[in-house]
Amino acid sequence: MKKINIIITLVALVLFVGSCETYDDYDTDRKTVVGFSDITRNINSVPTGSEKSVDIKVFASDLANTDRQFNIIAVPAILDNSTVPPEAQTNPDNYRFDQTVTIPANSREGVIMVYGTNASMEQEKEFFSLAIEGSANVVSGAVTKVRLRQ
Repeated sequence: MKKINIIITLVALVLFVGSCETYDDYDTDRKTVVGFSDITRNINSVPTGSEKSVDIKVFASDLANTDRQFNIIAVPAILDNSTVPPEAQTNPDNYRFDQTVTIPANSREGVIMVYGTNASMEQEKEFFSLAIEGSANVVSGAVTKVRLRQ
């Protein structure tokens, strides 16, 4: 019986102490963080002189009442040189992508299309990376690394 009283007292104490939290220190004027949902994507079996595409999801940290548009930019890929052969950055003529993404009103997700074109690939697999362009109201979130494979 004593153990039940102690357990009830501890549970009541935890509930009482835990309910005293406030969120007054939360900064409501935070910038929107926009980034890619997938850290890596693959475009496999891109034939020479042809192209293949994949969808890549973009995620925003907050909701808005209106459609929002963000710019997509190519950035240098972080390559793993310990692989055999070492990873290689692809030429910009081997890919293209939607330059902007629109996230619809009351949504956190948008989608861009990325195309592997294999105009001048020299290795079996080559890489490039994309990011969201930051601005005064936008923080660039996760970058995505895309692998093109012949």
